[in-house]
Amino acid sequence: MRAVIWDFDETLARRSGRWSDTLVDVLDAESPGHSLTAQSFMPGLSHGFPWHDWERGHPELSDPDRWWDSLRPVLQGALEQAGVSEKIAERATARFRSEYVRLDRWSVFPDTEAALDRVSRHGWRQAILSNHCPELPDIVRGLGLWDHFDAVLTSAAMGFEKPHPEAYARALRDLGHPEAAWMVGDSAEADIAGARRCGIPGVLVRRPAPGFNYAPDLITAVEMIERAPAPSGPRAPRRSGSGSGRGRAR
Repeated sequence: MRAVIWDFDETLARRSGRWSDTLVDVLDAESPGHSLTAQSFMPGLSHGFPWHDWERGHPELSDPDRWWDSLRPVLQGALEQAGVSEKIAERATARFRSEYVRLDRWSVFPDTEAALDRVSRHGWRQAILSNHCPELPDIVRGLGLWDHFDAVLTSAAMGFEKPHPEAYARALRDLGHPEAAWMVGDSAEADIAGARRCGIPGVLVRRPAPGFNYAPDLITAVEMIERAPAPSGPRAPRRSGSGSGRGRAR
């Protein structure tokens, strides 16, 4: 049995506006006419997210409300650091969750469906493994991608962020411990280097980086995997614990 583990954001799909842009959107609602831009909030968003401290894991945040509550001071702090008053920042932060997960802000890359279909035709299993919010499974389902996957795992539900070895271990477990697995993602460190340290070869997509197998699109990535000799097998630890795998998503 073989498997492909996919990153989600900026690999299979993307949001039109990320964390900083979403702060602009919620501030537009609470303070129309403000002059701040997404760049205004970048300093305040450079720390405080679970993936900024991935080494220790965050199983205590595996509840969706608790995960979002942990980000409230980060988001509000980014607004206030940019000069927004505490009162307006608090109201804007309260809007953030519902704004960020709006399905109409997400879109699938043009090559995604074809790549997923091609992997499925091989009979290989597929999973998503993403540093993402608790609502990722709902987003995947809403975008019409759910049926391709045996597991959809988000770090918010697992409590472990890539490149923590436990994140890959959860994916391998939910895939049934395949004899061979590959990782495909757009982050050289979080996706490909992290997987490599667990014995999982990978293909970097969208953003090239020195020292990594790179494909400019997902179809090319799948072709590279098809041509590659079967790896000897991943060596990520098989640790117990609950995850966010959904079983067969069909």
